[in-house]
Amino acid sequence: MPPLPLILDDASLQISSDDTFANLKELACTTTHLELTPDTTITTVDTFCGSTDYPGVTKWTLTATLVQSFDAGSTDEVLTAAIGFGRPVAFAVMGYRTQPPSALNPVWSGLCNPRHYAPINGDAGAASEVSIEWGVVGAPTKGIVMPTSASSAVAYEPTPAAGE
Repeated sequence: MPPLPLILDDASLQISSDDTFANLKELACTTTHLELTPDTTITTVDTFCGSTDYPGVTKWTLTATLVQSFDAGSTDEVLTAAIGFGRPVAFAVMGYRTQPPSALNPVWSGLCNPRHYAPINGDAGAASEVSIEWGVVGAPTKGIVMPTSASSAVAYEPTPAAGE
């Protein structure tokens, strides 16, 4: 039997209002696009013998497109709370939200840095969609259980403000 492809029709996007996983809120029913993307810089070293590319730092990004909704517990309320926290917030994504995390349904989790987004946009007669592109702190953790604490996903050390 061939491998079963992941079809994103039951995916999960959860974002917290703080850095705890206890406050994750599900946004699947307003999410239309979801990515957890690595970007590795490449350093090219040129010598008289040729060029060699070396991998550098990898930065991860949580990218999503959501239908805007002002309902309680939906898009605007969840994203506004995350931004209002002022520090990295917890997130979790899975391929199948109606199935428990497992080896066949891993959960990627960690902390991400919320940024402001365009809260309303679109064409006449079309749904208003908002896009987020939030940097992940470190690398996301791939697991087979939902994380219960930030330390089980990724450690976060606050950066002291200038002059501290």
